Amino acid sequence: SGYVAWRGLEREGDLPAELTGELTDRFTMFSSNGVQFLCYLVPGPDGETESGRRRVNWVWYVNASAEAFGDIMTGQSGRRYEYFLPAADVSSASAATLESLATTELPPLMAQLVGRSKPFLQPVMDLSSGRMRRGPVFVIGDAAGTVRPHTASGTSKSIGDAAFLAQALRGRTAHDPLPEPALREWENDRLRSLQDIAAVGVSRAVVSRLGTTESAPVWDRAIR
Repeated sequence: SGYVAWRGLEREGDLPAELTGELTDRFTMFSSNGVQFLCYLVPGPDGETESGRRRVNWVWYVNASAEAFGDIMTGQSGRRYEYFLPAADVSSASAATLESLATTELPPLMAQLVGRSKPFLQPVMDLSSGRMRRGPVFVIGDAAGTVRPHTASGTSKSIGDAAFLAQALRGRTAHDPLPEPALREWENDRLRSLQDIAAVGVSRAVVSRLGTTESAPVWDRAIR
């Protein structure tokens, strides 16, 4: 997509109070050319919602070229990852670049949060689909096609796919033949919905100047 998503998920109680105090009960966001940072609290590992037991979740989108992407996704171990770079294998070069960028590109509050985190990385990719069904096998949600995270649509998309599929199969048992006309209509409708959501995600990224070629990607500038 032309940009990557560095992420952190830290226990609220492991961070200093002066830091979490600024982030609690807020959706914190910062955006500049080729950079977007989001932060919000989520429940703890076992669903805890009490103060101090939650987790601080942050996402940092950074423009990066296809050439730089290969280096970013290569871990300290030398393994080249495709879809997820775990915190334990982030290379020292990438960690140093991330620290440098936090200092120069982010407000002090967010730079401090990054410095106290164990970042991991998820590449931002588009994966469209031309099919959601083959015979009695169906794929729904993100399995049917991924969209940009800016749409915040993973759950709603999955629910929509499942709910409309249930409508198409209503009143039938495992011994009945599949209702082909209803299933074709379901697949066509949900594919159109997927394409519409994907287009929204791309447009939102462009508005945030993510994945654009207006200037040298932020990550590339940092490693030159």
